[in-house]
Amino acid sequence: MRASLLLASVTILGLAAVAWGQGADDEGFERVSPQGREQIDRINKALEQAGRIFVVIGLAFAAFVVVKIVSPARIADSVRERRLRKAVRDVDELLKRIEKEAEATSEESKQKEAADEGLLAGMAEVAEFVEAEQVPAYVLTVSDLMLDNIRATLKRLRGRKESDAERYRDYLFTTIRGIKTITEQSEEAGVHSGLAVNIREYFHDERRYRDWHKLLGHFARRGKYQDVAETFLLFMKALKEGKSVAASKPMSAPAEGATVASTEASPEIPRALNEETLPVIQKMAAEEARNLVSFIQAEEPLDQACAWQFELVRRQGQMHLREEAQRMLSVFLSSERKSLREITKIRMLPCRAWEDVLHMLGVTSGAQLHRRAEDKLLTIQEIIIVEKAFLQTLAKRESLSRVYGRGRDAGLIMDMHVPELRREALALLRTSYQMQRKYVDQATEALNEEETPQNGQVRKLIEHYVYRGHNPPGAAQKQDEGGTGNA
Repeated sequence: MRASLLLASVTILGLAAVAWGQGADDEGFERVSPQGREQIDRINKALEQAGRIFVVIGLAFAAFVVVKIVSPARIADSVRERRLRKAVRDVDELLKRIEKEAEATSEESKQKEAADEGLLAGMAEVAEFVEAEQVPAYVLTVSDLMLDNIRATLKRLRGRKESDAERYRDYLFTTIRGIKTITEQSEEAGVHSGLAVNIREYFHDERRYRDWHKLLGHFARRGKYQDVAETFLLFMKALKEGKSVAASKPMSAPAEGATVASTEASPEIPRALNEETLPVIQKMAAEEARNLVSFIQAEEPLDQACAWQFELVRRQGQMHLREEAQRMLSVFLSSERKSLREITKIRMLPCRAWEDVLHMLGVTSGAQLHRRAEDKLLTIQEIIIVEKAFLQTLAKRESLSRVYGRGRDAGLIMDMHVPELRREALALLRTSYQMQRKYVDQATEALNEEETPQNGQVRKLIEHYVYRGHNPPGAAQKQDEGGTGNA
């Protein structure tokens, strides 16, 4: 009986389990039908495709952000910057010294800057006194190896256009100019130069001399560093040949009653500009500067023997002599301006009247000078001189007293000559701007860099009065009658 009950119970339980299993399958089958499974598969595929699309969009957006943050131009600038740093790595220590000294000098100049007083605020800077040429302290640290590195760096920088490359070139040319100045001044004083490099022994080395000559030869042909390169080439040549390089001291103004005529016969004016004739032209330009200052300040008679500018102007009337004559006149006037600064210790020209400017430019009348402007014969140096003559008439009366002197008589001379000088110079500049605009632009940029590089005041004044044709103070009524060039 018990066995029967047990068997029946087991059978019932087995049947119940089978029924429960079939019920579960049926229930699951009812919850997820075949159509439902297909829909789930489609949803999964759609989500998978959407995920891929989102990933592509995300990558594209990230690439866009990267391009925006790190643009190709920035990448190119970064590459150029790395290449520039690599080019100057050999002189990095020297550049750090130079920049440190430049920052100190800049701070001093900022403390001395006057407050802005309108359009003529910068003219005080044009009339500032200048001291004898000072050589930066870092020049004394240049050794043989560093001088080799300077040459190699200048060679690498020769074709580069970046602003930093230009600045580094300026620093390095200032350094070699300082080496030349220290050597000349020390030899003149008969003392040891204090340079870390024995410059004479350095350029006795044939390989070094040849390498420097080849490098500076490129810079001497044209461009911003032409004058520095030409003079340093002559300096190197003198050292290699064992010649003296002592700098000649500017002569003091002659005593009352003394004549300004040269005790030696003036050399013949050369026909061409080269390494041999350059020192002769510079020497005669210095003589003419002393001659002009003596005439203006002491009313001594002019010594025409050293006034080479008249012959150089006359030669420009002949086509086969014109180009060389213009080159020599440019060098002559540039050297004369430098000598005038050394003699007078001011940046302003010593010219008190328009006739003084005409003499400096090698012409006998304003009409002749205007004809040269109309014939497009004026050089950049001539235009610079006329611009300086015009701009200094805009300076304050106190600044002009450095040229005209003080006192009642000096004031009368100033009142008589300044308006005429301003009027004639401005008329000539406007004529030159019409005929030789490119030369006037170059002259203005050169003078601005020389006189007011920080605030560009020279450029602003020339643009205001010459380019745009505004009349300076006091010139409006006399413009028609005076600006003809008939001095």
